[in-house]
Amino acid sequence: MHPRDEEKWRAIDQGLRAIDWEAWFGCPEGADYLSPAGHEVTARAEAGLTAFFDSRWLPKAVTPSPASGRDSDTFVGLGRASPIFQIMNGAERGAWVEAIRWWAAYAYLEEAEVPGFASVRRDARRDVTLSRFLHTQTQARLALMGAARGLPVELEPAKASGGPGDVRIGPVFIEVVTFAEDQRFQDYEKFRQNCRAHLLTLNRDRDIYWEGDLPELLNDDDFETWKKRTEEAAQQCVASEATVDVLSSAERRLTVHPGTAPQGTTLTGDTVESDQGKRLLGKVRGKCAKTQGAGTAWIWVEDHSGLFHFLTPFAGMSLGAKTDALAELFGPLLGEYVHVAGIIVSNAARRRMPLPPNEDAPRPAAQGFRRGLPLDRVRETIMIPRRILLPEQTSLIARMCDVEATALDWALRKLGVPGGVTSLLADSSMSHRVSPLWTP
Repeated sequence: MHPRDEEKWRAIDQGLRAIDWEAWFGCPEGADYLSPAGHEVTARAEAGLTAFFDSRWLPKAVTPSPASGRDSDTFVGLGRASPIFQIMNGAERGAWVEAIRWWAAYAYLEEAEVPGFASVRRDARRDVTLSRFLHTQTQARLALMGAARGLPVELEPAKASGGPGDVRIGPVFIEVVTFAEDQRFQDYEKFRQNCRAHLLTLNRDRDIYWEGDLPELLNDDDFETWKKRTEEAAQQCVASEATVDVLSSAERRLTVHPGTAPQGTTLTGDTVESDQGKRLLGKVRGKCAKTQGAGTAWIWVEDHSGLFHFLTPFAGMSLGAKTDALAELFGPLLGEYVHVAGIIVSNAARRRMPLPPNEDAPRPAAQGFRRGLPLDRVRETIMIPRRILLPEQTSLIARMCDVEATALDWALRKLGVPGGVTSLLADSSMSHRVSPLWTP
């Protein structure tokens, strides 16, 4: 991290200044992966995102809500997703491009005077939560995808029964559902990070390393006891220069070793069981019921590591197997709600560089797409149309999913950046390093 960025973030952590998009993107001197044009676009994005959300939004967004006591109401991970915090993963370029994608969608839709844009912006400012942020991002992304195909688009279109929908692209009316991690996953992930942070603190100034199992989710008192036992084990390991075990239960063993960790040393967390398919089905069923007055509608599920979370069995399936599984899950629902033209489930949590080749999974009842998006995003989208097909609408959505990767360069050209993403990155930043990553 550049010294100027360190200074800014230290002040932010100490409450001496509020976070803003300038601090989030980082100082130009630290972004040597950008070309001069890239630095110019960064300045435009900082101003544009500030104008879209307003200056008060970002500090609220990254601060846990004391009223609820649950981090799910905000998204403190947005701060960690900053390009300057992704340098250690070698993912700063991808994080920067993703943020430019946000800005470009909003900037184009505003410049093009797309109907409903002001309403979407107002809702984004008022509801400072992760679910609203994902909902807004999805609305803007889908509208941009449609516009890039030369189709008329509208945000917050009116339903036949009154009230707003989410997006209209040509003849296609889309309602958006966001689906995030199960709270139990979130709670345990936060706990696991706290465990790792504690062990790293114990490693400081000691020539030791840890191997084995982290504990199951503990209450505050039991966690303090576990921390005390690990501290005692670390001290004993240093004094005796011998391995020491920390037992948290009969099934789990955590060991501290003297010396440097050999390659392949791991710390393993608990397995959190959850029926994600049942959760998703319930959420989509609720949206189907609420949209009966909209006329013919598609349900677009934007998955934020819910069903696609890397700890779930579903995430490890092939694209074809995922497509078959979702077609089986949603088939009865489409039979029950005849106004629903189809259900689409999409996720872009996976990051990989270089990007994998495109993949299609056509099935009798569904179609799956895997597409690489600039610079390191892998989006999987599965479309399940109803049995009585609307061929024109189905084909339109399929074409949008097929060429989504081109939408950003199209928007940048419309915004006066003719060279697209590649013109914004320094030549050295285009080196291809294989780096499978996951978003925070």
